Amino acid sequence: MRITRGAAAATAIGLAATAPVLVEMAPAAHAVGLDQVCTLSEVVTYSPPLTTSPQTVTFTVSGQLFNCTSSSAPTGYYAESGTASGATCTSVLSAGSGTRVFHWNNSALAPSTFSYNRVVSRVNGNIVVTALGAITSGTFTPDPTKSVGTGLEPDLTACGTTGVSQLTDVGTVTIGL
Repeated sequence: MRITRGAAAATAIGLAATAPVLVEMAPAAHAVGLDQVCTLSEVVTYSPPLTTSPQTVTFTVSGQLFNCTSSSAPTGYYAESGTASGATCTSVLSAGSGTRVFHWNNSALAPSTFSYNRVVSRVNGNIVVTALGAITSGTFTPDPTKSVGTGLEPDLTACGTTGVSQLTDVGTVTIGL
């Protein structure tokens, strides 16, 4: 998937920011080694579209995991949704925390619940979202986990007119650091 103008990183976009500091959620003693690395492709949809005026928006996140290194779970997906108040094109992506459930294409594997804290940085017109936490239930428990996604910042021209209703990002998910 290619990054298009009007895209932004959403790897860990449970947009309601609640924890502004990145905290490793799994003690180092639980590290079990690298178990899974996947390519990440994500789309975040906003309603109403993001603009330059603060407003409450609902968001849905649709993520695909593919080219995974574990032969028992070569692909997967996840979805999230929520509400963000005071959201604008420049403020919607921020530090926070959340939970995401990875569903694997192998029905014999339990879904993996990823509880995380995230940080967001803006670099040269891109937004990089890094989520760090652990698999707290299901397959790969209790592995420390990291998700990193990168996408373009929202198009400010569109933000000032019709708004931005969708952002995309690409990156990786690493389970077992």
